[in-house]
Amino acid sequence: MNLISRRRVSCLEKRAASVVAERKRREPEEMAEEMAWRDKAALDHATKLVTLILHGEPRMDEPLAIAWERALNHLGLGGMRQILLPYHLLVVLAALPGDTANAKIARVFSSAPSWLLDFCFAWVDCMVLGIELSKSSEPRPQYGRDGLREANDAWPDLPKGTIGAGPPIPKPNLTLCAEERADLIRLLKTGEENWSRRDRHRHSEIMAKVDGDWR
Repeated sequence: MNLISRRRVSCLEKRAASVVAERKRREPEEMAEEMAWRDKAALDHATKLVTLILHGEPRMDEPLAIAWERALNHLGLGGMRQILLPYHLLVVLAALPGDTANAKIARVFSSAPSWLLDFCFAWVDCMVLGIELSKSSEPRPQYGRDGLREANDAWPDLPKGTIGAGPPIPKPNLTLCAEERADLIRLLKTGEENWSRRDRHRHSEIMAKVDGDWR
C-alpha cells in the first residue's frame, strides 16, 4: 500500500470512528425521546378510552366511531381539532375520583366490558403506564378479519369500526396446523396492501382450507 492509499484509509477510519461516536452519543437521547413519546401516547390513548367508556355508550355491534362522536358531543367537544383534544380530555380525567391518573384510569377500565378493552388494546396503555388490571373472566371476544386488522393498526388511536367486521377468524379447533395459524395471523397483521406475491398465494392456500371447514 502506497503512502496516498494509507492516508486515504486513515482518513476513512477517522470518519467512521467519528460517525460511530456520534451515533453512540445520540442513542440515549433518541431512546429518551422515544420513551417520552410512548408515555404520552399511552396516556392520551387511555384518556380517550376512558372518555369513550364513560360518555360514548359503546356497543359491540356499532362502529366505535359513532360511539366516539357521541362521547365528544356529550362533552361539547364535537368538531374539536384533534391537536387540541388531548388537553380538553385531561379535564375529564382530572375530574374522576382517585389520587393519581393511573388510579383513575384503572378504576374506569375495571368497569368496562372486556371486548372493548381488548379491541382498543388497553393492555398496551397498562403496560406502558404501569397499571395493573385484573384479568377478566369473560371469554375472549370473537374477531372478524377486518376487526382484528384494525385493532392491530389503530393504537395509539381508537379503532373506528366493529370488532366482528369481516369474515370470521378461524377457531383453533379447525384443521389448520400451528404453522398455518401463525402464518394467517402474520398476514392479517401485515395488511393485504403489503403482501408479496408469495404472501398472497399463502393466504389463498390457507383460506381455501378455512372456507372448506366453515362450509
